[in-house]
Amino acid sequence: SGLFLVADGVGGSADGSGASFCITQRYAGWWDETFLKNRGGEFFSFFEELKTTAEEINGDLCRKYGPGRSCSTLVLLFVHRGVFGYLSSGDSRIYRCNRDGARLITRDDVWENRPGADAGSDNAGKIISAVGGYDRLEYSCATDRVHMGEVFLLCSDGIYRFVEEETLKSFLKRMYRRLFLTRAAVEQLVKRAADNDTKDNYSLIAVKI
Repeated sequence: SGLFLVADGVGGSADGSGASFCITQRYAGWWDETFLKNRGGEFFSFFEELKTTAEEINGDLCRKYGPGRSCSTLVLLFVHRGVFGYLSSGDSRIYRCNRDGARLITRDDVWENRPGADAGSDNAGKIISAVGGYDRLEYSCATDRVHMGEVFLLCSDGIYRFVEEETLKSFLKRMYRRLFLTRAAVEQLVKRAADNDTKDNYSLIAVKI
């Protein structure tokens, strides 16, 4: 079993790093106080608690600072008893790699991905959902069976905007085929982003089942 997440403070908000810290601390607390004390529980009950926790954090941040004043993206991956679930709000991403190949499984919550949005608008790239961004938290989530050997990559935009999509997928495929150790792959992805002059902070987690 495992719980993994990336929370990237939203630029332009007064305290994005504070929101990110709040998210990671609350989920660390959930893991210690809820999951580890009842690890025999079933997947879907835990996953509902994880979604509720995201909504509670959103409400706390909005009440304390006001909507949009302290907010962060969130991608979360929970694996338990042969099943995984993800939750996504904002423009951080999760990629998945197995025998069917490597692919992006989340969708960026940005202006141009809204139904009927004009991709040429000045709002292109603007985040339309984030934890702490609005009174009501909008997020996507899904569950699926997970198999031994599968690889997941959670990352902020400071990685995928500065590392080509095919390069990311190539690294995942090599990890899946055991041609690349997970830690070495992460180090190489960070180096690739740095070589491409990333001007953003970045976070990434590689998970091999």
